[in-house]
Amino acid sequence: MSNVTKLTLAVVLALAAAALNAAWLSAEKHPATYVAAAADLPVGQVITNEMLSDVPIPGNPDQLRASLIPSASRAILLGRMTFRNYIRGDMFFQRDNKPQEQLAEFEVLGPFKLIGVGARFTEVNTKQDESQLDASGNNITIAVNANFDERTRRLLQIVDPSRGPIRDRAARIVAIQVIPKEEQKGLAADDKNVVYQTISLEGITNVPRVLLEGDVIRFVVPAQNSL
Repeated sequence: MSNVTKLTLAVVLALAAAALNAAWLSAEKHPATYVAAAADLPVGQVITNEMLSDVPIPGNPDQLRASLIPSASRAILLGRMTFRNYIRGDMFFQRDNKPQEQLAEFEVLGPFKLIGVGARFTEVNTKQDESQLDASGNNITIAVNANFDERTRRLLQIVDPSRGPIRDRAARIVAIQVIPKEEQKGLAADDKNVVYQTISLEGITNVPRVLLEGDVIRFVVPAQNSL
C-alpha cells in the first residue's frame, strides 16, 4: 500500500470519526423529547393535549422509547383516563398506554322473602363434607309476585334451564345477599299476592353458609346494560 493510499485512508477515517462525533454532540445538545404531565392530574382524568408537555431526555432513543412515550406519539394518550395521580413533570410510560380494563357492573334483584331452605344451609358448623349432602338440599324457596312483576320475570328468565350457553354466561346469579333485619322494614311486607318459587343454587359459589327461613334476600346479577 502506497503512502498516498495510506494517507487517503487515514483522512477518510478521521472525517468519518468527526462526522459521528458531531452527530453524537448534536444529539446530546438536541435530545429527543418525550411526553410528561403539564400539570397535576388526578386519577380518572380524561387526558387532553393541553395536559401534556414535551421533555427532552438525552440517551439512546431506542432504549428510551421502550419505556417512555415519544412526543410524536402523544396522540395515543388523548381521550384516555389517567389510572394514577400525576404530578407536574411526571413522565408518561408505555405501560400507561395499555388497554384499560373495564370493570363489570352489577345490580341487585329483589328483595325476596325466604320461605324454605335446603339442608345445606341449616347446619352452622357441620363437619359433613358438602359433597355428601343430598343434592336436593342445594335450593331455596322464596315468595314471588303471583302476577309476575318485573323482578320475578327477570329472576325466572335467569334461572330458566332452557337458555342457551351464551346467555347462561351473561345473565346469571353471581351471589346471594342477606339483608340485615334493621334494613328489612317495608321491603317484603306484601305477602298477600305471592306464590312460592323454588330456586336451585347449583353452581352459585357466593352464597351465605347459613340461610334462615324468614330472611329477606336479594340476588346479585350482572347489570342489564352489561349483558
